[in-house]
Amino acid sequence: MSSLSIDSVQLPFLARRLDAMREFYHLIVGLDEVACADGQRLRFALGEATLSLSPVDELSRAVRPDYLAIRTRAYDDILARLTRAGHHPVCSPPQALPRVMYVKDPSGNQLAFMG
Repeated sequence: MSSLSIDSVQLPFLARRLDAMREFYHLIVGLDEVACADGQRLRFALGEATLSLSPVDELSRAVRPDYLAIRTRAYDDILARLTRAGHHPVCSPPQALPRVMYVKDPSGNQLAFMG
């Protein structure tokens, strides 16, 4: 198979949650923000890929991906930041491999962190 990795992922977010989304992905998850030419979307480096978040006035009830899975070496750090920020991730048992936690971002997108 010639497909090796994800190049980018695009998720919607409620436009009124812009600051909360930026804080969540940059300060809590720890991703680096990347400048976006159109000035409307939020973009973050996700390894070799890009996470692109597009503002919408309301979220569609149409079919959406179940979750975005992010493999990380900073599992415990992310878990601690999420908890301090008032999020309540659902985590696999500590001895499970890989360790997985699920949490929703401020616009309700489901994320899975694997470490």
